[in-house]
Amino acid sequence: MSLKILCLLFSVTFAKAAGQTGCTITEYKQVDDVLKRCTNITISNLTMPGGIQLKLDLQKGSTLTFEGTTVFEVAHWEGHLVEVTGEGVLVQGAPGSILNAQGEKYWDGQGGNGGLTKPKFFKIGTTGGSVFRHIYLLNCAHFCVGITASDVHVHHFTIDVVAGNLRGGLNTDGFGVSNSHNVLIEDSVVMNQDDCVVVNRGTNMVFRNLQCYGTHGLSFSVGDSHKDAVNGVTKNITFEDCHVADGLYGIHFKTKRGTGLVTDVTYKNIKLSGIQEDGIYINQDYGDIGNTSRSLQIANLSINNVYGSMNGALARPVHVVCNENACSNWNWSGISIEGTGKNYCNFSPNGFNC
Repeated sequence: MSLKILCLLFSVTFAKAAGQTGCTITEYKQVDDVLKRCTNITISNLTMPGGIQLKLDLQKGSTLTFEGTTVFEVAHWEGHLVEVTGEGVLVQGAPGSILNAQGEKYWDGQGGNGGLTKPKFFKIGTTGGSVFRHIYLLNCAHFCVGITASDVHVHHFTIDVVAGNLRGGLNTDGFGVSNSHNVLIEDSVVMNQDDCVVVNRGTNMVFRNLQCYGTHGLSFSVGDSHKDAVNGVTKNITFEDCHVADGLYGIHFKTKRGTGLVTDVTYKNIKLSGIQEDGIYINQDYGDIGNTSRSLQIANLSINNVYGSMNGALARPVHVVCNENACSNWNWSGISIEGTGKNYCNFSPNGFNC
């Protein structure tokens, strides 16, 4: 499906269903009944019991609105705390609404690699031109938003994990997109301790006008550090008009073991400020240092008008580590990143002198 058709899908007006009563959820025990009866649903000041998922399998064309504060009580399980499925649905937050995962009660400086078991937060698994807008997620314990969907538009999200900076937050990825097609994420703010956006697999995605603070950047993470996985083709991905500030990396493209192809990727008009380690970091030895036997390919990588500043004694503007014969047809222009460290590249893009 073309982006033009996708945008037409996103412009659909979602009409409120008439004549429905008793469609406001204030207690968890109401969820199943309301979802069966209603297509215009409000979740108001709900407190979810610990260890139970708020599973929102919406009827086709439904509208669901969060209002007030939705709080998730603490339990040490993997989550997701919320999962939304359905076709052609609208999920939105009313002004001032917050979904609070209480991550501060889980953070221990170990993320998902040990310590307390921490639930993932919000999963989108919809189809058919669905829209998610004006959602405020507070204090993700672990991964914030997981997307495995097709034809979905996400906009005006705030992912606020600022408190994790001083309290041991880790692996609090903002948007993680896997096995998805025709995705548009725009006009959103991510404040966390890991990737702002990370693409694992899929096609036809645009990430536009994102503000990322304290993050590990606009990222890809493809492959598996522990086995030779077959990763298929990830294609036609664009990041544009974004600002990445005060984190480790600006652009981070990491591949691991396995086979597959990532192609037709564009980064354009990306502003960097206060980046601590690497402005543009592409490493095909991620999670398996020194292994050059893998064959996962990065082709047709366009990076245009990436500019700004670094912050740190060894901060490198550009750092490229490609496996042998695994990078091809990279075209870069307008790279203007001020840093104190030296660039390193073992593969030279067209138009950029490393």
